[in-house]
Amino acid sequence: MRTLAAMPPRDGHVKPSLTFVIGPPTMIDIITVSTHDAKKLAAELVRLLEAEEHTVRLLVGRQSQGAIEDAKTSRDAVLIIWSEDAPSQTYMREWLRQIEASRLIEIATAQGWPERKDRRAPVIDFSNWRGERGGRAWNTLSDRLKAVARGIEPPKPPARHAAVALGIVSAAIVGVAANVRDQISLAPEHAAASAPQEQTVQLEAPTDAVGGALYATEPGSVDDLTVLAPIRSLNTPQLHVAPIELTLVDLDPIPEVRDPTFIERIQTFNPLAREDEATEASGN
Repeated sequence: MRTLAAMPPRDGHVKPSLTFVIGPPTMIDIITVSTHDAKKLAAELVRLLEAEEHTVRLLVGRQSQGAIEDAKTSRDAVLIIWSEDAPSQTYMREWLRQIEASRLIEIATAQGWPERKDRRAPVIDFSNWRGERGGRAWNTLSDRLKAVARGIEPPKPPARHAAVALGIVSAAIVGVAANVRDQISLAPEHAAASAPQEQTVQLEAPTDAVGGALYATEPGSVDDLTVLAPIRSLNTPQLHVAPIELTLVDLDPIPEVRDPTFIERIQTFNPLAREDEATEASGN
């Protein structure tokens, strides 16, 4: 999005476009013209229109009048926003008067827009528009853009090479369809010839009972099982697993090891105990 005081010359400007075999292109270049009080609305419209791959130029204010002459000879759609201040501005009226009616799109956020005798479409009411895409006002604007695009870019005749290619494809489709039809017609006969014939036994209809003739189908015999593939047993050696012997280990108890207590240490220094030990040793 660009805000321009005046539109620059467009000599040598190349418009990006898409080529369609049938139908006009829907992407066109657009010039939006507004006063400063509608600048926010114009910027929001430019953002949404560029999201739909339109090329949009934004002109705001009195200096946009200098771009009228260049816009008259271009192939752009001109979108005029009639806000509250727009009808009283001379340059907005000049845009309305000098731009061709077939390329003109008008939206309004307030009443009081100028009249024009050769107006092609009514002014679109955008007073309740809140920036959404898909509402009534936006859909009307999209339809108007498509109508202007058809007037600016009339449908082109299909290219010669496209017609030749279409003829070749049509011939190929007809040939394939004929081949498929022949295969479908031969399929029942081939299926009937390849299907196995069932042996049936026709019984005579009884003469003393009520009912019609009975047709019984002979059941299959045991010999039919010979067509099955023979079942072979697997000759594999038997696996022998050696028994696991669990041996109980008898271990001696671990003696308790601890440091002597304080009392035990004192008893080692008892002289009476030593004399008793000496007496017992001498007596022995």
